[in-house]
Amino acid sequence: MNGFRKNKGIIIELTSLLDIILIMLFWLMMNISNSASEIEKKAQEKIDRANAKVQQAQVDADKKVSEAQDDAKKQIDKINEQNKQMRQDNVNMQNALDGFSNGKMVTVEMKYQDSHDVIYVSQNGSSPEAIAVDDKLSENLSRALNSYGLDKDSIILAAFMYDGDTVLYRDVNTVQNVLGSIKGNYKNIYFTQINTTK
Repeated sequence: MNGFRKNKGIIIELTSLLDIILIMLFWLMMNISNSASEIEKKAQEKIDRANAKVQQAQVDADKKVSEAQDDAKKQIDKINEQNKQMRQDNVNMQNALDGFSNGKMVTVEMKYQDSHDVIYVSQNGSSPEAIAVDDKLSENLSRALNSYGLDKDSIILAAFMYDGDTVLYRDVNTVQNVLGSIKGNYKNIYFTQINTTK
C-alpha cells in the first residue's frame, strides 16, 4: 500500500507537448491553406486563359461571318447589277428591233466603183451619202450618223452590206475595224454584217 501511495503523487507535465502539437497543427493548417490558395490561383489562371481563348475564337468567328456576309452581299449586288444591265440591254434590243420593223435602220453599203470602194450611208431609205474608204472614214461615218439625229444614247440598228466578189477584202476589214471603233461612241448600236455574194 505504501508503494501505491508513492506513485499517486507523480505529476506529468503536458503543457509543452500540447504547445508543440498546437504549433504543428497551426503550421499544417497554414500549409494546407497556402496550398489551397495556390491551387485556386492556378485553376483561376487556367479558367481565365480558357475564357480568353473562347472570346478570341468568338471574335474570329464573328469576323469570318461578317466577311462572308460582306462577300455574299457584294456578289448579290453584282448579280443584281448584271441582271439590271441585261434587262436594259433586252429593252434596248427590243426597241431596236421595233425600229427595224418600222423601217428605222441605218444601212452602210459598200460598192466597188471607179476602181475603188465607196460606202453609201442611209437611214430609212433616205438618199444615201457617199463616203470614201480613207483615213477619215471613222470621222465621216460618225458625222453621217449624227446627221440623222442619232447620238450616243440613241438605239441604232445598222447593217453593213457588201458584195464579197466585187469589193476589196482589205477595205472590208478597214470598214469592220472602223465600225468596231465607232461602236464605242454609242451605248446602244447593233451592227449586222451581210455579204450579198450569190
